[in-house]
Amino acid sequence: MHLKCLQIVNYKNFKNEEFLFERGANTIIGENDSGKSNAMKALRILLDSSYYYNTKRLKEDDFSDCLSNWKGHWIIISAVFSGITSKEKTNEICKDIVLEKESELFIKNLIRCGSDSIGTVTLFIRPQKQIRKKLSNAENQQEFQNIRNGIKLSDYEFWYTSRSQIDFTDNQKYKKIVGDIEQFQYNDPDNEDLSIIGSKIDITEFWQYISVEFIDALRDVAVDLKKPKNPIRRIIDTIKTEISKQDSNEIKQKIKEVNDKISGVNEISNIGNHINSKLNEMIGMVYSPNVFIESQLKDDIELLSRFLTIIPSNKHDIDSLGLGHLNMLYVALKLVEFEVNRNRELVNIMVIEEPEAHIHTHIQKTLFSNLKVSKDFTQILMTTHSTHLSEISEINKVNILKTYGDFSEVMQPSFELNQFGKNILNSKDVTITQCLERYLDAKRSVLLFSKGVILVEGDGEEILIPALTKKVMGVSLDELGIGLINIGSVGFENVACIFHEKRLKRYCSIITDLDKCLDGSEKCSKEAEKRGVGRQKKLTKLFNDNKYVDMFYAPYTLEIDFANESNNIKYINKVIDIHYADLETKKEHMNNLEKDVASRYDSVMTIVRAMRKGWYATVLARIVYSDAIIPNYILEAIAFSSQEVINQSIKLKMIEYSLKKYDDENVKEMLNLKQELKSVDEINQFIENFCNKFEDDVVAIFIKMAMKYES
Repeated sequence: MHLKCLQIVNYKNFKNEEFLFERGANTIIGENDSGKSNAMKALRILLDSSYYYNTKRLKEDDFSDCLSNWKGHWIIISAVFSGITSKEKTNEICKDIVLEKESELFIKNLIRCGSDSIGTVTLFIRPQKQIRKKLSNAENQQEFQNIRNGIKLSDYEFWYTSRSQIDFTDNQKYKKIVGDIEQFQYNDPDNEDLSIIGSKIDITEFWQYISVEFIDALRDVAVDLKKPKNPIRRIIDTIKTEISKQDSNEIKQKIKEVNDKISGVNEISNIGNHINSKLNEMIGMVYSPNVFIESQLKDDIELLSRFLTIIPSNKHDIDSLGLGHLNMLYVALKLVEFEVNRNRELVNIMVIEEPEAHIHTHIQKTLFSNLKVSKDFTQILMTTHSTHLSEISEINKVNILKTYGDFSEVMQPSFELNQFGKNILNSKDVTITQCLERYLDAKRSVLLFSKGVILVEGDGEEILIPALTKKVMGVSLDELGIGLINIGSVGFENVACIFHEKRLKRYCSIITDLDKCLDGSEKCSKEAEKRGVGRQKKLTKLFNDNKYVDMFYAPYTLEIDFANESNNIKYINKVIDIHYADLETKKEHMNNLEKDVASRYDSVMTIVRAMRKGWYATVLARIVYSDAIIPNYILEAIAFSSQEVINQSIKLKMIEYSLKKYDDENVKEMLNLKQELKSVDEINQFIENFCNKFEDDVVAIFIKMAMKYES
């Protein structure tokens, strides 16, 4: 059995979110302050017996930041366990959480766990019954509001149930069990439907059969290993019955000999004599007890285990190890403990918070890869913002947090992804998740971490687009939150399908060529044009209804469309001058660039094929300056992918950069005016004036494109 689903409602920066997990090692990815730690705290409140959380510890800021008024609202934390075996069902506690058959189908559809048997445990942090009763009986809005305003944290209760059968993240279902508080409606607690919210359970009994170990980023492992209840002690507690009677008797005999030896040391026995002497002096021989000093080391294996510790082979003491090694040592100990206890505990969950804090990059990858093999007896939940760990995370075991101001949303990139591949893309050889993991190993973190993505299929685009953006617009793709991925031969559809309302809610631009043929051109390919049309039809059919994916087409190719901007001819001339030694060849190509489009096309394609696309783009990227022209389809792609990042500050930075290339008094006035801008309206007016006055400027064109996506 393992944790399959965690639903969190109205807690911290979560309004109503659902995390999905699988056996083995799972990853929760998110930026700083995105809520990774909050999610794990919610898990611990529900399942961790060592993190006992009750009304006395409840705080106002435990309620969701999305609530304008927390009073009367419920915090709900619900766990769904999947893969419950027939043997586990014989356990009384496990039997209490397993759903009845008629309700099991609903939850299976909810969390997509196939034919596995499942069970649920839920915590409701809610007002006590008498408060809920008063709210439900309120005769008017004013009375309702007065009762609500009087609610205190001490009026809340922690109510644990099992066998709940409702999607708590559905706001309408929340209103069904709580009421519509904002409309001054509260449900009567006497009419509570226990078949929906579940039956009350004693959570302490359930905790006896589940182990949650939390390893935080700043854990003092050396101190933890010296505590009485350290992992070594707990391992000994479990295996002590396996120690042979002969070994046990020999240990007891040795302990007796050690006790006798210690007690027989003259200096020690003399201490007893001195005590007796002082007693005689104080109260006399008649009343004073006769005492002696005796060693009483216990011969019980369990008590002796407190003196066991770990000593590194090349060190004198465990304190000499670094934080990274101590953390790995602790993880190893816990895995051993979980393994020896696997017949007693139903679920072992290890939460590792940001392992990158104290572990070297290469060891992070090795550690994570090897933790996957522990799936038979330990489920790992690892929070991280490390790109290195995300590169090796299995996509179907990843939860990604996306932040929107005061709240965060959970995204699962693999949600229905393989079904899309099978039903829509007709994938047969490998699943889409396998494709992404196999072919995008090093680029996977770009997919998972970027605010927006641009997909290209050639070296030229991969090299030239970032360079043009930085040199012409004054900002890098990184500053715009964009990750650019060269998908090579994988196919756009196999990567772009991860961006979707149900998966990754990030904007993805596809840049590809139409490869149109030109009359009079000798280098055009009718076959390439045919493929371009087919590609356009295919992508439109697949993604036309997907608001997170859009396509942007080069009429010809990047190299041709760049050359068709008259201001860019001088840069191609420089490439010709650098690459060719023969003066006649140079002259011929340079002349062709100034002729008709077909002549320009043939010359550019000849140069590109001679130099190879990647090298041509590399040379061109090195020599272009701020007055180069970026083709419109590329600007549109950047605007689409960066729509969640573009703000006034970025626009002003681009405008200032662009203005500095003009030698004009009016420009100097605008630059001076920019320094005096204060209000939002003044900034917006300044941006509008720039776009109107310099309407042909690349930055002005881009800003107008970006404004289309502003709500």
